[in-house]
Amino acid sequence: MVLNIKNRKIYMYLLLTSLIIFTNFLLYRLPSLQPISSEVVLGSIIDFLLVIPILTYFLIIRKKYSLKYLGLALLAGYGVAYFIIPSNHMQQYSFVPYVVAFSEGLLFLLELYILYKIVIQFPKLRKEYKRLSSENSFFQYNLKKTLDIHLPKNRLLYVFLSELSVFYYSLFCWRKKVNVPNGISFTYHKKTSVIAVYVMLIHATVIESIGLHYLLHHWNEIIAYILLFFNIYGVLYFIGEIQAARLTPYLLDDQKLYLQTGLSKSMEIPLENIKELKYFDGPEKFSKQELKTMYDARVVDFMVEKPMFDLLLKEEQTLSLMYGIKRKANRVVLNVDEPQKFLNEIQARLTNTEK
Repeated sequence: MVLNIKNRKIYMYLLLTSLIIFTNFLLYRLPSLQPISSEVVLGSIIDFLLVIPILTYFLIIRKKYSLKYLGLALLAGYGVAYFIIPSNHMQQYSFVPYVVAFSEGLLFLLELYILYKIVIQFPKLRKEYKRLSSENSFFQYNLKKTLDIHLPKNRLLYVFLSELSVFYYSLFCWRKKVNVPNGISFTYHKKTSVIAVYVMLIHATVIESIGLHYLLHHWNEIIAYILLFFNIYGVLYFIGEIQAARLTPYLLDDQKLYLQTGLSKSMEIPLENIKELKYFDGPEKFSKQELKTMYDARVVDFMVEKPMFDLLLKEEQTLSLMYGIKRKANRVVLNVDEPQKFLNEIQARLTNTEK
């Protein structure tokens, strides 16, 4: 089987990091290699705090994700080092936690700089956001449009937008209702099990958090609280996905079709760029080549069914993913709760556009 470039990079990354971790593990566990010199310990620290983060950047993060994830890679490397290198050896290099804290501090300052840029532009951002909110109640869409107008081409701001969207949808919109004074909205989640899927994931994460936190707390409090933090964030993300699916139906007006699937995927399609909308008549599974140029707008479900509609585009359109990641797509497959109404409204507007 021929692997594409993306998969080769992932396999290379997993192979190299596994090799580093395994060899270092053997280094401190085989009696024949004892005693370990301080220079060898320093080499292990460099492996975990420098080599692994560099591999993570070049093989995983670069051109795809925010530099914020480099900080997570550094923390993960330090965590692995803490487990593998015996404490009596780590004590020789007491400065290591400070290096990690300093690096994380630099990333924190970078986020503060982003916040500063938002603050100085806040009056303009607020005015533009309120104007867009009068047209619809889609928080993520309106905020993204606001940033595109006043703070364009800033990748870090879109990372901030993704994080803000998670907390907004999970914590602050429980009483919100869909409001679309200009256009027609189409729900896409009511006839699926998407809510049940995320409720199940929330339930599993909470149970795992309680059990693992109790076990890890007796062994290492720091690791226990780090894992607890990520599990809490995971629960908030799952709740945000439920709320986003409920509050951001597909939006159709006289100029565009806006599709947002939960928190993670969205596309704004000008009506003049729609080549054809038809009922889907293809196979249930898509090839890897098809998935590269397709926006699968279906939500997660227990039983993945064939899409209802196949929407073909005249030209490639930008598909927006979380954390500012973008790619191109020339085809969209999707489901809606009212398929016939959706088809009729799209065709009617396409007819008017052609006239």
